[in-house]
Amino acid sequence: MSLRTSLKNLIRRDGERPSLRERAADLRGALPSRRTVVAGSMAVAVPLPAISAPIVATPAQPHPDAALVTLGERWLRANDAQERAREEWGVAYQQVYAVIVTCPPELFATRDEQIRVLGGWRWPTLLGVNLRHVALDWGTEEAHTERAWTGEALRIAIARAVPMLGRGGKTPGRIRRWKALLPIADAFDTQVEAVETATDRRRLEAARRTAEDEFRDLNREIGRHVATTPEGMAALVRVIGLYPWKDTGGAWPNLLRSAAAVAGIDPASLEHEHASTRADWA
Repeated sequence: MSLRTSLKNLIRRDGERPSLRERAADLRGALPSRRTVVAGSMAVAVPLPAISAPIVATPAQPHPDAALVTLGERWLRANDAQERAREEWGVAYQQVYAVIVTCPPELFATRDEQIRVLGGWRWPTLLGVNLRHVALDWGTEEAHTERAWTGEALRIAIARAVPMLGRGGKTPGRIRRWKALLPIADAFDTQVEAVETATDRRRLEAARRTAEDEFRDLNREIGRHVATTPEGMAALVRVIGLYPWKDTGGAWPNLLRSAAAVAGIDPASLEHEHASTRADWA
């Protein structure tokens, strides 16, 4: 081969593009193998190490006054229950009272009976009987209360008169009076019983007393605690607001106002007509 031919071939190969066979070989060398691709896919599926430690929830700490706060919530419900019971009983009692004030005056115990037989206003009476209390002219300067005989009380008095008062003296006259009052007392008892049944007064009165007892017991239970937070103090403030000594002046009213302010209680909710903590203190 001549020198010219060698140089021509060299120049042609260096200047030409790679052949298709050469390019395919190069491409096979650059691409990853199937095994490499599968291995890489599995590597991606493996989770990366956590950047930071996982957050662990800590148990909530109990409220320092949890028991007192719970009692305070019960107190609010008990107070509402007491108010409802009193209101329902009051509606019934007003209807019963409207009948009771019509009690025949002859059924009112005489002064002699009040002192000599019943033993004054003591309870139980000497004869061990209960008379009906009749409040008259209520809300006026002439307001007073009479005690009236009932049919049941008269029968007990008649049966016990001689053993307790003796056969002589005024005993015979008293017994005659009581026997004469029996028809009047029985008739009036029937009227009172009818209105009490219609209004369900007795059940409502029992419900009122139960609500009052539960509320009173809850007040005592709250009073045994010492508050360490405003939420706990609120329960005590509401209870103390019912105490009569808070209205005796001195530091007590200011102490109660201070506690109410810390506990977030409106001082106006603790007031009543004669309270020394009334809103006009400002």
